[in-house]
Amino acid sequence: MSTVIELPNGTAVLKDDAELTNREVKSLRKAARVATSIALGLERDGYTDEDPESWKLIATLDESEYDDLDLFQRSCVIVRLESWTLDLPLPKTVDDVDDLPRPVYIPLIQACANIQLSDDFTLEASADPKVVIENSDN
Repeated sequence: MSTVIELPNGTAVLKDDAELTNREVKSLRKAARVATSIALGLERDGYTDEDPESWKLIATLDESEYDDLDLFQRSCVIVRLESWTLDLPLPKTVDDVDDLPRPVYIPLIQACANIQLSDDFTLEASADPKVVIENSDN
C-alpha cells in the first residue's frame, strides 16, 4: 500500500517499504553506507551538531564528498516517489531532486528517508522452522 504525503500545493504518493525491490533496497543501503562513512569521518575529526566551531570541518570535504553526504536522502526520493499532483516533472536523478524548490524538497526528503532498510535477523525471526510432530506413542 502506498503512502500519500502533503506537499505545498499538492500531494505525493510514495512506495512503502514492502513495495521496494531488493535492488532498490540495496542501492539505498549503499547510499546510506557512503553517507555514514563521510559523517563518521567528520565526527572522528571533531564535528558535532552542538559545536558551531566544528561546522567548519564540512568545508574540508571535497565536492564529491559534500554531494554524497546527503546522497541517501536524495536517493530515497528517486526510489520511493511514484507520482505527485505538482505541476513539476518527477525527479529522475539525484541532481533533479536538488533542483526542487525548498518548500517541496524538505518535506519530501523527510518523508522518503523515513524507511526501514534492515531485515529482521533477530532470534525470534530465525526460530527453527521445523514443525514439531507429536508421536502418538508418547
